[in-house]
Amino acid sequence: MTNFIKVPKKDANIVRELLISKELYLKGIKAKNDAKYVYFPVIQKDLKTKELKKYQIVTKKSEEYTTTRSFRDILVQDFKIIDYMASFDTVGNIAIIKLTDEMLKKEKAIAKALLDSNPAIKTVVKKASEHHGKYRVEDVKYLAGKKTLKTEVKESNCVFNIELGKMFFSTRLSFERERLAKIVSDNSTVGVFFAGVAPFSIIIGKHKPNCKIYSIELNRDAHRYAVENIKLNKITNVKAICADVIKYADKIKDSCDYVIMPLPKTADLFLEAAYTAIKKKPAGQITLYKFVPKDDPYTLLLSELNGFAKKKKKKLKVVFKREVRDYSAKIVQVVIDFCFV
Repeated sequence: MTNFIKVPKKDANIVRELLISKELYLKGIKAKNDAKYVYFPVIQKDLKTKELKKYQIVTKKSEEYTTTRSFRDILVQDFKIIDYMASFDTVGNIAIIKLTDEMLKKEKAIAKALLDSNPAIKTVVKKASEHHGKYRVEDVKYLAGKKTLKTEVKESNCVFNIELGKMFFSTRLSFERERLAKIVSDNSTVGVFFAGVAPFSIIIGKHKPNCKIYSIELNRDAHRYAVENIKLNKITNVKAICADVIKYADKIKDSCDYVIMPLPKTADLFLEAAYTAIKKKPAGQITLYKFVPKDDPYTLLLSELNGFAKKKKKKLKVVFKREVRDYSAKIVQVVIDFCFV
């Protein structure tokens, strides 16, 4: 018997990605479904995460995949590797693995074993660098499977074509994209800074067809894919702009009801641009993502935001905040929605 989380079908994609990002999805067990619900296998019975605790946990007979093994089992059983990071990210049908020094010696064989044991994975690459450069891209190196870094991601009834190594895309932000698409008011104006291939812009645009959305990205490769993705999803209310947000903010000065900043390492350095673009009366809402210390995630960030508000002779109003995901043992990514009033 296995614990499953009972999810209405309309929430299935978002909950699945959230379970994976929180490392709560029990791999190797088949999900189940009936007319109204999808049942995802989970590794524990008590899910205290705010977004998940509203769903019921039920116990059901489980069925293992005959061709799927967890990455943990592959490393331990086949390669006798105990000191490891037993997880991987998937973007579309590409798996991205992070290797320890011990694993590097056997990287090709490990990648082939992962590929053979997971039918949904068509390509395996390894993480070759942290996010770097002005475009914050992450280098990857091909290891096994179909030799391509291009893939297709399906999310919230939208489709996104991306190319790893040339642009940033995180499936772990799927819950956030859906959350913002729900809270953005219809007939509003939205500025998405560092928009990448336009996942935030397109999902919001699809949910709220009467909104006007500026999707701003400096990386020309990402911008080109954003234009293609907008056409692919038949979205007519998103304008893709290849520009520096600092310079473009003046062109949309005081016009945005919402500004979204999904660049967690340095987005706070662009507060001035967000303040330029946001409406002052009534005060528009800024959504900021940030990597922060796990043991004290908000003190320094709130101090910074309060300091900025003081310079503008405003007060900071926090509308919403939460921890989005773990980034490392000591770092978490948080999101905060706020206004300057």
